[in-house]
Amino acid sequence: MSNMFTKMALLAGLGLAAPTLQSEIVKPMAEPASVENPRHVVLLGASIGKQWNLPELSQRLNDRRYTFEALQAWEYDKSELVEETLIRPARRFRLTSSYLKGFFRPSPQPADVIILKECSSYFPSDLRRDKELMQRWAQEIRRKNIVVMLATVVPVTRERAQRDPGKQEGIREFNDWLRAYAQQQGLPVLDMERALRTDDKERYLRDELTSGDGSHLNRKAYDILDRLLIESVSTQSAAR
Repeated sequence: MSNMFTKMALLAGLGLAAPTLQSEIVKPMAEPASVENPRHVVLLGASIGKQWNLPELSQRLNDRRYTFEALQAWEYDKSELVEETLIRPARRFRLTSSYLKGFFRPSPQPADVIILKECSSYFPSDLRRDKELMQRWAQEIRRKNIVVMLATVVPVTRERAQRDPGKQEGIREFNDWLRAYAQQQGLPVLDMERALRTDDKERYLRDELTSGDGSHLNRKAYDILDRLLIESVSTQSAAR
Protein backbone atom coordinates (compact mmCIF):
# COMPACT_ATOMS: atom_id res chain seq x y z
CA MET A 1 0.00 0.00 0.00
CA SER A 2 2.88 2.39 0.80
CA ASN A 3 4.25 1.88 -2.71
CA MET A 4 0.87 2.77 -4.16
CA PHE A 5 0.68 6.09 -2.31
CA THR A 6 4.30 6.83 -3.25
CA LYS A 7 3.37 6.44 -6.92
CA MET A 8 0.38 8.71 -6.51
CA ALA A 9 2.47 11.36 -4.82
CA LEU A 10 4.95 11.21 -7.71
CA LEU A 11 2.15 11.60 -10.22
CA ALA A 12 0.86 14.63 -8.38
CA GLY A 13 4.36 16.09 -8.19
CA LEU A 14 4.81 15.72 -11.93
CA GLY A 15 1.58 17.59 -12.50
CA LEU A 16 -0.09 14.65 -14.25
CA ALA A 17 -3.18 14.91 -12.11
CA ALA A 18 -3.43 18.64 -11.57
CA PRO A 19 -6.85 19.78 -12.77
CA THR A 20 -6.88 23.35 -11.53
CA LEU A 21 -5.12 24.81 -14.57
CA GLN A 22 -7.53 23.14 -16.97
CA SER A 23 -10.61 24.08 -14.96
CA GLU A 24 -10.49 27.66 -16.25
CA ILE A 25 -10.60 26.70 -19.92
CA VAL A 26 -13.84 27.95 -21.51
CA LYS A 27 -15.39 25.36 -23.78
CA PRO A 28 -16.52 26.56 -27.26
CA MET A 29 -20.18 26.43 -28.18
CA ALA A 30 -21.21 22.92 -29.17
CA GLU A 31 -22.34 22.11 -32.68
CA PRO A 32 -25.86 20.72 -33.17
CA ALA A 33 -26.25 17.18 -31.93
CA SER A 34 -26.05 14.43 -34.54
CA VAL A 35 -25.09 10.78 -34.84
CA GLU A 36 -21.67 11.92 -36.10
CA ASN A 37 -21.35 14.53 -33.36
CA PRO A 38 -23.23 13.23 -30.29
CA ARG A 39 -23.60 15.54 -27.32
CA HIS A 40 -22.81 14.27 -23.84
CA VAL A 41 -25.46 14.85 -21.17
CA VAL A 42 -24.49 14.48 -17.50
CA LEU A 43 -27.12 14.33 -14.76
CA LEU A 44 -25.97 15.27 -11.28
CA GLY A 45 -28.36 13.68 -8.81
CA ALA A 46 -28.72 10.78 -6.41
CA SER A 47 -30.84 7.63 -6.52
CA ILE A 48 -32.86 8.64 -9.58
CA GLY A 49 -29.73 8.84 -11.70
CA LYS A 50 -28.50 5.47 -10.50
CA GLN A 51 -31.79 3.57 -10.96
CA TRP A 52 -32.66 5.25 -14.25
CA ASN A 53 -29.75 3.56 -16.05
CA LEU A 54 -29.05 6.62 -18.16
CA PRO A 55 -26.04 5.21 -20.06
CA GLU A 56 -28.46 2.85 -21.86
CA LEU A 57 -31.04 5.52 -22.72
CA SER A 58 -29.76 6.13 -26.25
CA GLN A 59 -29.99 2.43 -26.97
CA ARG A 60 -33.47 2.09 -25.43
CA LEU A 61 -34.87 4.85 -27.65
CA ASN A 62 -32.57 4.20 -30.61
CA ASP A 63 -31.37 7.81 -30.61
CA ARG A 64 -27.61 8.11 -31.09
CA ARG A 65 -27.46 11.91 -31.09
CA TYR A 66 -26.76 11.91 -27.37
CA THR A 67 -24.79 9.99 -24.78
CA PHE A 68 -25.88 10.03 -21.15
CA GLU A 69 -24.20 9.69 -17.78
CA ALA A 70 -25.39 10.00 -14.17
CA LEU A 71 -23.26 10.99 -11.20
CA GLN A 72 -24.37 10.72 -7.59
CA ALA A 73 -23.95 12.87 -4.51
CA TRP A 74 -25.97 11.59 -1.56
CA GLU A 75 -26.85 15.02 -0.16
CA TYR A 76 -28.43 18.23 -1.43
CA ASP A 77 -25.13 20.09 -1.68
CA LYS A 78 -23.55 18.99 -4.97
CA SER A 79 -20.86 21.68 -5.08
CA GLU A 80 -18.00 19.20 -5.21
CA LEU A 81 -19.71 17.15 -7.93
CA VAL A 82 -20.34 20.26 -10.02
CA GLU A 83 -16.71 21.32 -9.68
CA GLU A 84 -15.37 17.90 -10.64
CA THR A 85 -17.64 17.76 -13.70
CA LEU A 86 -16.56 21.20 -14.86
CA ILE A 87 -12.83 20.39 -14.83
CA ARG A 88 -13.19 17.44 -17.19
CA PRO A 89 -11.29 15.86 -18.87
CA ALA A 90 -8.99 16.54 -15.92
CA ARG A 91 -9.50 14.73 -12.63
CA ARG A 92 -9.19 16.10 -9.13
CA PHE A 93 -6.30 14.45 -7.33
CA ARG A 94 -7.25 12.27 -4.38
CA LEU A 95 -4.80 10.25 -2.30
CA THR A 96 -6.79 7.01 -2.63
CA SER A 97 -6.32 3.65 -4.32
CA SER A 98 -9.52 4.16 -6.37
CA TYR A 99 -8.10 7.39 -7.81
CA LEU A 100 -4.90 5.62 -8.87
CA LYS A 101 -6.90 2.92 -10.64
CA GLY A 102 -9.06 5.54 -12.38
CA PHE A 103 -6.01 7.54 -13.43
CA PHE A 104 -5.01 4.83 -15.89
CA ARG A 105 -8.47 4.66 -17.46
CA PRO A 106 -9.67 6.99 -20.23
CA SER A 107 -10.25 10.57 -19.10
CA PRO A 108 -13.86 11.40 -18.16
CA GLN A 109 -15.81 12.86 -21.05
CA PRO A 110 -16.56 16.60 -20.82
CA ALA A 111 -20.23 17.52 -20.57
CA ASP A 112 -22.16 19.42 -23.23
CA VAL A 113 -25.24 19.56 -21.00
CA ILE A 114 -25.34 19.36 -17.19
CA ILE A 115 -28.65 18.61 -15.49
CA LEU A 116 -29.02 19.64 -11.84
CA LYS A 117 -31.43 17.29 -10.10
CA GLU A 118 -32.40 17.11 -6.43
CA CYS A 119 -34.23 14.33 -4.58
CA SER A 120 -37.42 14.49 -2.51
CA SER A 121 -35.46 12.94 0.38
CA TYR A 122 -33.90 16.35 1.09
CA PHE A 123 -37.24 18.05 1.75
CA PRO A 124 -38.43 19.87 3.79
CA SER A 125 -35.22 21.84 3.96
CA ASP A 126 -33.64 25.27 4.21
CA LEU A 127 -35.19 26.77 1.08
CA ARG A 128 -33.05 29.89 1.18
CA ARG A 129 -29.86 27.83 1.22
CA ASP A 130 -31.20 25.55 -1.52
CA LYS A 131 -31.95 28.48 -3.80
CA GLU A 132 -28.55 30.07 -3.26
CA LEU A 133 -26.72 26.84 -4.06
CA MET A 134 -28.77 26.14 -7.18
CA GLN A 135 -28.17 29.67 -8.46
CA ARG A 136 -24.44 29.42 -7.79
CA TRP A 137 -24.11 26.09 -9.60
CA ALA A 138 -26.08 27.36 -12.59
CA GLN A 139 -23.83 30.41 -12.86
CA GLU A 140 -20.64 28.35 -12.58
CA ILE A 141 -21.78 26.00 -15.35
CA ARG A 142 -22.84 28.82 -17.66
CA ARG A 143 -19.47 30.52 -17.24
CA LYS A 144 -17.92 27.41 -18.79
CA ASN A 145 -20.23 27.81 -21.79
CA ILE A 146 -21.96 24.51 -20.95
CA VAL A 147 -25.72 24.19 -21.14
CA VAL A 148 -27.28 23.90 -17.69
CA MET A 149 -30.71 22.33 -17.37
CA LEU A 150 -32.66 22.52 -14.10
CA ALA A 151 -34.80 19.53 -13.12
CA THR A 152 -37.86 19.86 -10.94
CA VAL A 153 -38.00 17.56 -7.92
CA VAL A 154 -40.17 14.47 -8.35
CA PRO A 155 -43.01 14.70 -5.81
CA VAL A 156 -44.14 11.95 -3.45
CA THR A 157 -47.46 10.09 -3.37
CA ARG A 158 -50.34 11.29 -1.22
CA GLU A 159 -49.79 8.42 1.22
CA ARG A 160 -46.09 9.20 1.57
CA ALA A 161 -46.84 12.89 2.06
CA GLN A 162 -49.14 12.06 4.96
CA ARG A 163 -46.30 10.17 6.67
CA ASP A 164 -43.81 13.04 6.14
CA PRO A 165 -45.48 16.35 7.03
CA GLY A 166 -44.07 19.30 5.10
CA LYS A 167 -42.29 17.23 2.44
CA GLN A 168 -44.76 17.66 -0.42
CA GLU A 169 -45.32 21.33 0.43
CA GLY A 170 -41.57 21.94 0.41
CA ILE A 171 -41.19 20.22 -2.95
CA ARG A 172 -43.99 22.26 -4.51
CA GLU A 173 -42.53 25.52 -3.21
CA PHE A 174 -39.07 24.65 -4.48
CA ASN A 175 -40.35 23.59 -7.92
CA ASP A 176 -42.38 26.79 -8.28
CA TRP A 177 -39.28 28.83 -7.51
CA LEU A 178 -37.12 26.71 -9.85
CA ARG A 179 -39.43 27.26 -12.82
CA ALA A 180 -39.60 31.00 -12.16
CA TYR A 181 -35.81 31.26 -11.81
CA ALA A 182 -35.22 29.25 -14.98
CA GLN A 183 -37.63 31.44 -16.94
CA GLN A 184 -35.97 34.58 -15.61
CA GLN A 185 -32.51 33.31 -16.58
CA GLY A 186 -33.54 31.73 -19.89
CA LEU A 187 -32.59 28.22 -18.69
CA PRO A 188 -34.20 24.99 -19.91
CA VAL A 189 -36.19 22.92 -17.43
CA LEU A 190 -36.51 19.15 -17.23
CA ASP A 191 -39.97 19.15 -15.67
CA MET A 192 -40.12 15.75 -14.01
CA GLU A 193 -42.86 16.83 -11.66
CA ARG A 194 -45.21 17.79 -14.47
CA ALA A 195 -44.56 14.50 -16.28
CA LEU A 196 -45.26 12.28 -13.25
CA ARG A 197 -47.78 14.17 -11.10
CA THR A 198 -51.45 13.44 -10.50
CA ASP A 199 -52.74 16.88 -11.47
CA ASP A 200 -51.75 20.55 -11.53
CA LYS A 201 -53.27 21.36 -8.13
CA GLU A 202 -52.19 18.84 -5.47
CA ARG A 203 -49.32 17.59 -7.63
CA TYR A 204 -48.61 14.26 -5.95
CA LEU A 205 -46.64 11.46 -7.59
CA ARG A 206 -49.02 9.05 -9.32
CA ASP A 207 -49.37 5.80 -7.35
CA GLU A 208 -48.69 3.59 -10.38
CA LEU A 209 -45.27 5.21 -10.87
CA THR A 210 -43.64 4.41 -7.52
CA SER A 211 -41.52 1.40 -6.70
CA GLY A 212 -43.52 0.95 -3.52
CA ASP A 213 -42.25 3.49 -0.98
CA GLY A 214 -44.14 6.48 -2.42
CA SER A 215 -40.92 8.23 -3.40
CA HIS A 216 -38.61 6.14 -5.59
CA LEU A 217 -39.70 5.40 -9.15
CA ASN A 218 -40.42 2.21 -11.07
CA ARG A 219 -39.61 1.30 -14.66
CA LYS A 220 -42.88 2.72 -15.97
CA ALA A 221 -41.93 6.12 -14.57
CA TYR A 222 -38.43 5.92 -16.04
CA ASP A 223 -39.89 5.09 -19.45
CA ILE A 224 -41.85 8.36 -19.25
CA LEU A 225 -38.70 10.22 -18.20
CA ASP A 226 -36.73 8.64 -21.07
CA ARG A 227 -38.95 10.37 -23.60
CA LEU A 228 -39.08 13.59 -21.59
CA LEU A 229 -35.29 13.83 -21.42
CA ILE A 230 -34.77 13.18 -25.12
CA GLU A 231 -37.43 15.74 -26.03
CA SER A 232 -35.95 18.31 -23.62
CA VAL A 233 -32.35 18.03 -24.80
CA SER A 234 -33.48 17.90 -28.45
CA THR A 235 -35.45 21.12 -28.01
CA GLN A 236 -32.47 22.76 -26.38
CA SER A 237 -30.15 21.58 -29.16
CA ALA A 238 -32.48 22.94 -31.83
CA ALA A 239 -32.72 26.27 -30.02
CA ARG A 240 -28.93 26.66 -30.10
